[in-house]
Amino acid sequence: MKARNTLIVILGAIFASILMGACGEDRWAGYAEQTKTDRWIYDTMQVHYYWQDAMPSYDKANFFIEPFKFFNSLLSKEDGKNGAPYSTIDSLRTTATNRSIAYTEHSYGFDFALYQLEGSKYAALILYVANDSPADNVGLKRGDWILDMDGEAITRNNYSRLFGSKQMEITTGTYDAEQNAIVAWEEKVTLPAARAVEDNPVHYKNIYEVGDKRVGYLVYNHFTSGPTDDSHDYDNALRDASNYFASGQVDEFILDLRYNNGGSLGCAQLLCNILAPTSALDNTMGYIEYNENYKPRERSLTFDSKALQTGSNLNLKRLYVLTTSMTASSSEIIINCLRPYMEVIVVGDKTEGKNVGSLAYSSKELQLIMRPIVCKIYNANHESEYSDGFKADVSVKESSNLARFLPFGDTNELLLGTTLGLIGGDNMEEAPETRSSSRFQLLENSLQRRAAGSVWID
Repeated sequence: MKARNTLIVILGAIFASILMGACGEDRWAGYAEQTKTDRWIYDTMQVHYYWQDAMPSYDKANFFIEPFKFFNSLLSKEDGKNGAPYSTIDSLRTTATNRSIAYTEHSYGFDFALYQLEGSKYAALILYVANDSPADNVGLKRGDWILDMDGEAITRNNYSRLFGSKQMEITTGTYDAEQNAIVAWEEKVTLPAARAVEDNPVHYKNIYEVGDKRVGYLVYNHFTSGPTDDSHDYDNALRDASNYFASGQVDEFILDLRYNNGGSLGCAQLLCNILAPTSALDNTMGYIEYNENYKPRERSLTFDSKALQTGSNLNLKRLYVLTTSMTASSSEIIINCLRPYMEVIVVGDKTEGKNVGSLAYSSKELQLIMRPIVCKIYNANHESEYSDGFKADVSVKESSNLARFLPFGDTNELLLGTTLGLIGGDNMEEAPETRSSSRFQLLENSLQRRAAGSVWID
C-alpha cells in the first residue's frame, strides 16, 4: 500500500511537472506574441517620451489591450488639449499622408470652413485653393461658397465628401453684404474627381508700397520641405521667395500664417534665418529640452547662415504675423524665437499653443508608426510660455466680416488690409471696423484634419 501510494505521488509529480512545463512554455510563447506590440510601444516611450516619469510602471501597465488603446494609456495629462493628445500613433498600412500638410494623396485641392446659415441650411466657404488642383482647374477660388453637391444640400452628415470624392456637380455662391446672405450663381460647376495634388506651402507673395515703405507679403501654409526632386523642393521655393523680397528691397514684412498649423522644425529654422536681423545669424535661436534620459538634456538651435544656401536674409527689424486659432506649432516657433531679436506684432486671432516637439518611431514588423512628444521648445531667452497660445496684439477675426473675405493679396482683405493700415500709421490699439455675420455659425474647418500635434523634430 505504501509502495502504491509512493508510486502515485511520483507519477503525479512527473505528470504535473510535464503539464506545467508544457503549459508554461505554451503560455510564454503566446504571451510574448500577444504582448510584443505593446511592449515595443512601452519600451520606446519609456526612453523618449518627454513625460516618461508620468507613465505607469512596467508592472502596472496592461500589455493585453489593443495597441492604440495601450498607447493612450501611457500618456500624460499634460499631453494635448480638450481630450486630444499631441502624441499620435498610426498604422503604416493606412497612413499615406503627412499629418502636417494637406491631405494631398486624394483631394480636390482646397480647404474650407463649414457654416450653418439659417435653420438647417449649410454651406462651405473655400479658404484657399492649391494651384493646378481639380478645384483650381475649374476656377474655384478663395471666398467662393459651395451650396450643394450633385443637387443634394450640404449637411453635417455628408459634407466630408468635400475632402475628396468622385466627380460632382456643385452650386457655388457669393456673399452679398447688403443682404447679409449667400447668393447662388446660376451656373453649376463640375468638379473633377479627387486626385493627388501638389500643395506648395509658398502659396502667394507680393510687395506693396505704403508711403515710403516697401512691404513684403508671404502666405506660407505649412512647414514642409516637400518632395526631393528639384522641381518641387519646397525649401528652395522658400529660398526663391526670399530672393524675390531681397531684390525688391523690402523694409517691412507681413508673414501670413493664418492657415499654417505646423510641421517641420527645419523649415521653421530656415524661415527664421530669412526673416531675422543679420546680426542674429549664427547666434542662438532657441533650445530643445528632452527628458532626463538624455545626456545632455538640452541642445541648442542656431540661426544658421549656411542653411540659407541660395536664399537671402532680409535683415528685418520688425515682423507682422497674421494668425487665426489654427495657427500652431512651427508657426508659433517663428513668433517665439524671433521676439528676442526683433519686434514681432501678431495680427488676427489667438494662436493654438503647441510648444512641444515629436519624433517618429516606426516598426515595419508591427506596421506601426508613432510620434510621441519628446521635447519642449524654448527661445534664446529660455521662454516657452505659450501653451495657451499667443494672444494677438491686434485682435481681428477674419470670419467677423465676410464682405472682406477676399483673395490673398487684395489690399481690402481684412487681415492684410488691417496690417497695411498699421504700417501706414493707423492706431494699433484699435481693431478695424467689422460687420458681424451673426446669422452664420462656423461649425467645422477642414484644416483641423491636417493639424500636426506638435513641431516635427527633423
